[in-house]
Amino acid sequence: MKITIHKTVSILLLGAALQLPLSCSKGWLKPDPLSFYEPSITFTSKEGLQAAISSCNRNLTYVWTGEGAPILTDLLFSEVAVNGTTDKSGPAQDLNAMITPISNNNDVNTNKINFFWFEGYKGIKYANTIVSNLDRVPGLDSTLRNQMMGMAYFHRSFRYLWLIFDFGDIPLLTKEITTPKFNFRSTKREVILQQLIADMEFAVKYVPANADFGMVNKGACQQLLIKCYLAAGQFDNAIAVANTLINSAGYSLMTAPFGTFVNPMPAVHNITRNVIWDLHRGPNKSIAANKETIYNVISREDFANSRIDIYSMRNAVPFISGSGNQLISTPSGKPGMSTSYALTRDKIDLRKTYGRGVAITRPTWYSTNTIWDDQDDLRHSTSTGNWMRMEDMVYNNPALLTDRDPYYGKPLQKYNSAGKLLVADTIRTWFEWPHYKIWIESPRNETVDSYNGGASDWYIYRLAETYLLRAEAYFWKGELGLAAEDVNAIRRRARCTKMYTAADINMGTIMDERARELFYEELRHMELSRVSYIFATTHKADEFGKTYTVEDLSRSSYWYERVSRYNNFYNKGVKTTYGAVFTASPYHILWPVPQSDIDANREGRLNQNFGYSGYELNRPPIDNLKEAIAAQQ
Repeated sequence: MKITIHKTVSILLLGAALQLPLSCSKGWLKPDPLSFYEPSITFTSKEGLQAAISSCNRNLTYVWTGEGAPILTDLLFSEVAVNGTTDKSGPAQDLNAMITPISNNNDVNTNKINFFWFEGYKGIKYANTIVSNLDRVPGLDSTLRNQMMGMAYFHRSFRYLWLIFDFGDIPLLTKEITTPKFNFRSTKREVILQQLIADMEFAVKYVPANADFGMVNKGACQQLLIKCYLAAGQFDNAIAVANTLINSAGYSLMTAPFGTFVNPMPAVHNITRNVIWDLHRGPNKSIAANKETIYNVISREDFANSRIDIYSMRNAVPFISGSGNQLISTPSGKPGMSTSYALTRDKIDLRKTYGRGVAITRPTWYSTNTIWDDQDDLRHSTSTGNWMRMEDMVYNNPALLTDRDPYYGKPLQKYNSAGKLLVADTIRTWFEWPHYKIWIESPRNETVDSYNGGASDWYIYRLAETYLLRAEAYFWKGELGLAAEDVNAIRRRARCTKMYTAADINMGTIMDERARELFYEELRHMELSRVSYIFATTHKADEFGKTYTVEDLSRSSYWYERVSRYNNFYNKGVKTTYGAVFTASPYHILWPVPQSDIDANREGRLNQNFGYSGYELNRPPIDNLKEAIAAQQ
């Protein structure tokens, strides 16, 4: 269940070596189109195959790391957040205008839709290299062979799960492509799911519970298999695997403070120690004492050659200290916030305390207010320091001291006594956020003004989500009392006093709890899309009394119903300072397949999704696994 550090230095170095050409070039996010999928190396040794697995691990970290991390794109296609960079054209805000098959969909200034396409297939390419070459490695014993096969299946399935729920019907590749290929065909989502289930059942059987440092373990395979079972409507199987993971795999929810306690800036923002704060500290995420962690991104200050900064304190914090901008004024009409670290290092250093935010992701009212139904919830607690409100921040512009202005060090105000707005841009500059999750130490930036959120381990899977996945399975089966108990297990850990009964449980209850617990961890759009397909295949009514069909999901879906009701930006007439209006449409449940890959596939047809140009040229997708596998020849 836990990760260990022995035997892996050479593996990690091999993985880093494979990544070197990628990490040193801005072009690494733009892998070759589908027609050129061929491995750069055909591995003929155990070490080479282990290096490929390390590459799969490494590339997965990019989803959660860096400025404008791809997870932020996933979040903006949901009810929990929008893109908050309001000072320029290009960001994904007016989705109707900006999201097309030919738009720039892989850039920090726009969105990372194409990252999920290209990096998804890159991960599949690495995994297929392993799958196709394992039996060619001389002297590889069967136990290690099956373990490595299972790890490769995990990585392939992880990518395919986001691909089929972000892009729908897509090509299925289950083996290494060694020659140029120009006739790929789209395969139906449910057919690909059959392959994922078979692969993950194999992985659960053979991948060990105790994996080497940073590698896939059995628990991660079980978590992914649960999601695959849910997507396929195999709810009893999902419950059975979740029961094993929760009850007999050595995992447990962390319910008391543990590990290293960090109170970074007590004079400005004091933390009262609590389990939620400790759970989300980087040094605590992968230690043996943390029984909740299942599978993590591994990125640490000590690993100078492989670390990647999370950038959470830049991505998800308000833009409060832009140089030369009067973003927040005092009631006396003066600039309220410092714009330089050097001016504040001996005074009220808000950058080091909260970060140098630019609000690439901006939470909605739903995620900062609507869902918080219990004043005792530690995840929304300002008294412990876990949660941050703008009114808890203070004016810190040193010029206010020089001018003897009484507002220096006093709480921020959104309006003055006459009702005048004191904030230049409320979208980008004024919102609440989960400080406990976003704050990460940035030691390499102690002497500069760029506290962005440094290297840190980050959760991909933890047991809290397993409980919520099992609650979902119970919901689909109509066992609402058991679903309530699983949701309440998460709420009890957060010290909530309001517990749910069977009468309270619907899919909205579960999705709300996921929003509370898994912000900046889960791929929210993917999960909502996955649930939307289950509603459409079961014909079960959602909490709004609506039912859906698979054939019509791009016109009416559970995903769009939640976005319409709970995202207070899209289609509400909200406009940025640059003039963009926030819009979204039902067809955005699926993203556009890059036109470059459709064009490169000149001897076949990659289907485009409804709502995007080229949809009218679609051909019937492959509808059975045998034909899908044969089509790879």
